[in-house]
Amino acid sequence: MAETFPFKLLTPTGIVFDSNVEEVSAVGPLGEFGVLAEHINFITSLVPSVLEAQLPGGATMHWIVSGGLAEVKDGVMTVLASSAEAPDNVDRGAALAEAQAAEQKFSATSFFDPQYASVNEALQLARARVEAASLKTANH
Repeated sequence: MAETFPFKLLTPTGIVFDSNVEEVSAVGPLGEFGVLAEHINFITSLVPSVLEAQLPGGATMHWIVSGGLAEVKDGVMTVLASSAEAPDNVDRGAALAEAQAAEQKFSATSFFDPQYASVNEALQLARARVEAASLKTANH
């Protein structure tokens, strides 16, 4: 059995998850990263994506996070997410339509447009919702 460490997922509305895990995978501005027990201390921002936690015993949990911060300090990982949604709540058809609309808006937005960052973030979140819907389908 792999070594575990405490993991907390928090949103402004409360505690989403608080338990020991074997591994957490998340996505920061520089790409995907993983955290295992005994990880060095660090802090990074998160981009809208799917957060994955490997539980003891082999189960996996996923959440769609809309951004936030991830911190590993003294063997404990804490994620402060703007929001966290379970894949079970995602309708695949609606997610695909949302992603298509976000793709169209993004392709029509200039990098120099003041709305570029928020349009890009909306696209990332829409893509995460599609990915989560696919995970839900694969797990059932």
